[in-house]
Amino acid sequence: MGTSYIYKRDASRLFIALRENGKRFKIYIPKESRPVINSVEQDIDFIEQEDFNYTFERNGKRFHCELVSRDQNKAVIKVNGVEYRYSLESLFSYIRRGMINNPDKQLNENNIVAPMPGKIVDIFLSEGDLVNEGEPILSLESMKMQNEISANCNGVIRKIRVQTGQSVMKDELLVEVSSIDV
Repeated sequence: MGTSYIYKRDASRLFIALRENGKRFKIYIPKESRPVINSVEQDIDFIEQEDFNYTFERNGKRFHCELVSRDQNKAVIKVNGVEYRYSLESLFSYIRRGMINNPDKQLNENNIVAPMPGKIVDIFLSEGDLVNEGEPILSLESMKMQNEISANCNGVIRKIRVQTGQSVMKDELLVEVSSIDV
């Protein structure tokens, strides 16, 4: 059963796993439903967990996983006796590494600007928050109407350039957003 992945603000449960051969897995382990790997919900049942040993079942087969070693973000995991080497990253470290490796990349393509002059009524998110495309970031009052200004991509709020009560002009930079491409 496939599902589309929605970035959660609970970023502690989302991580990127890069194998030695360069293959990348985006893994999300929600508390209330099944694990999601590369945007596909997996039919995995966790059976038991003790220390660094896990047993889970997938498609009627049992898998025993053991964390053999971990050095910073490098891990060696043994699954049914076969070792796999991974580099594990949090979502924020993955984005930060991308920014460091691509300093010339234009980051302003996803920034939010005021579509009209007005006054900032409310700001719904904070710097560092994850945001989904279409999710409201702030409320702008113009001509006695409140307009929700939404994100134009899945990303992270890098910088909020306005404050509640502040008047803004059309095309003024409101929020800097770094898109997430995982």
